[in-house]
Amino acid sequence: MKLLIISLTAVLLFSSCWVSQWAHSPGRVEEMELRTGRMEMVLDSIKIVAAGNETLLRAVQAQSGLRGSFDVEALQEVVDRLERMLSSGAQTSSGSTPASVQTAYEEAYRQYQQGGYSVASEGFLEVAMGSPETSVAPDALYYLALCHQNLGETHRAVEEFTAVYFRYPSSERAPSALARAAAIYNSHSANSDGTRLETLIVESYPNSDEARLIVSRRGGE
Repeated sequence: MKLLIISLTAVLLFSSCWVSQWAHSPGRVEEMELRTGRMEMVLDSIKIVAAGNETLLRAVQAQSGLRGSFDVEALQEVVDRLERMLSSGAQTSSGSTPASVQTAYEEAYRQYQQGGYSVASEGFLEVAMGSPETSVAPDALYYLALCHQNLGETHRAVEEFTAVYFRYPSSERAPSALARAAAIYNSHSANSDGTRLETLIVESYPNSDEARLIVSRRGGE
């Protein structure tokens, strides 16, 4: 089973599902090739303000089907979502969490601890999407990914783990989330993608436990 590589859907805090219709119209393909060129130009500009965008570009290419069949509908959705992502930027948790949001998070966490991953994921999703600037939002997104990983939905887990980094790069969860995403890639024999994320951890969070472990495993580079 081919692992779906990082989706920009997650950077924007998810969508319902990818379009399953495969299109092969020459006119549509030509149009999307032009839009792909625009997408690559936009990605070049992102490099000025964010690290790890080579990983992001590979994510766009892989999720949109460029490693296999050319999924025109999926690629169009990726391009549209990328453009929206550029205007949204990273989130910063405010440190202030309304009582209702805190209660929702704690209930989701209780369900998670009891193994009710499906129910817990709904609660974490509500917090992550509905209150993205609260102090519990990074944790909610992180545990949402863990829920999907435990449910065997590894492609969604990778999306959400990666979203923790892109949405909350200063969160203490970010290096751990990237490490978990890298581990999923490695377990699915996508070692080059796993290595890219590990390198991103070392470069972005050199003092983190995850970075030290990676450096030690690589022989102290």
